[in-house]
Amino acid sequence: MKLRPRTLFSVIAAIGTIILTQGTFAATAGLPCEAQDFTIIDEFSSARRGSCTALVDNHVSIEIIPENSEPINDSAWYAFKLVPKAPVVARILINYTGGHHRYWPKISQDGLNWLPLDERYVHAHAGGRKVELQVPLADKPVWIAAQELITLSTYQHWSKRLERESGANLSILGESKGGFPIHVLDSGESSQDVILIIGRQHPPEVTGAIAFFTFVETLFGSTDLAQQFRKHYRLLTIPVLNPDGVHYGHWRHNLGGVDLNRDWGPFTQPETRLVKAFLDRLEGEGKQIRLFLDFHSTQNNLLYTQSDQETTIPANFAANWFSRVRPRLQDYSFRHEPRALSDKATGKNYMYRRYGIPSITYEVGDKTEATATQVAAQVFAEEMMVLMLDASGFEVQKGQ
Repeated sequence: MKLRPRTLFSVIAAIGTIILTQGTFAATAGLPCEAQDFTIIDEFSSARRGSCTALVDNHVSIEIIPENSEPINDSAWYAFKLVPKAPVVARILINYTGGHHRYWPKISQDGLNWLPLDERYVHAHAGGRKVELQVPLADKPVWIAAQELITLSTYQHWSKRLERESGANLSILGESKGGFPIHVLDSGESSQDVILIIGRQHPPEVTGAIAFFTFVETLFGSTDLAQQFRKHYRLLTIPVLNPDGVHYGHWRHNLGGVDLNRDWGPFTQPETRLVKAFLDRLEGEGKQIRLFLDFHSTQNNLLYTQSDQETTIPANFAANWFSRVRPRLQDYSFRHEPRALSDKATGKNYMYRRYGIPSITYEVGDKTEATATQVAAQVFAEEMMVLMLDASGFEVQKGQ
């Protein structure tokens, strides 16, 4: 009779008595977890490993839990580093509490360049509460994460580079609850008309961050179109509104245990209060927000906009934008999802209610490939600039 290979979970269950006799090694979050031939650590920005138990040989069980008790958005984030003591295949059982296996594991040899872990090495259990990983280790550390790591250091380097290359002004809007600076990139104060773009309200939403980078780089670029656009519109971009959540590997919330994209209106948290004060200051200076974009990730590529019954200034912006974009993105599928104004205290609802402008949530699929995300973001940015210039009566120079 041919024997079926047993999964790590079944092996662990079968050898439970052996585990008790041989002993286990347990480590709480923040402490190294020592297996026979490797160590799992979580002492780096955006890490989340939880408690860890080294079982027998090179089998390890880790517990991934959210920053707050349930209910919480099911965006179970994990990120940890494997440091080998000898060449081995590390066997890791991830147990989720308060969530399910949403993100396919990514692997990196340097913490910078990432690839999906080979499907041969990933086995998700029915129900999605457990997943088993096999990670081949040689002589160098390996990172495993739910998505590629875009840490606060990444944002700092990116923002300083953009400031240097584009002449934008990089300043600190204020501090998060945990004391991290919240930065804003500003194209200049000459124009009365403002485009406001924010990112990373929700920490795990990395594909949205990738789109944000390219979109903003396009607006701050050296093309004739971008330079013409910045003559007429002031760009204000907040790259990461929830730095605490990003740094501590949260699933959804800030350090106050609040979903920031449900706090536009109550403004109970320092991060959203900073934005409110910033908007009030701009209004006091006679500035006018003309467009609001908020970058996120979800299961598919889509954009949430106002419903057809809710007029915006400029009128029909979203429909016109998408009709211009689609012919240029034949291979990039995305949905337009109109949503009527509701009581949800989202950035989209607040900005539309306050200004009557197009207020759009730009969502990128969890599994959307980075290159496709970047290509689409550039096209969206270019067509946005053309439409906004046209809506304000500025003639777009031919060829742009």
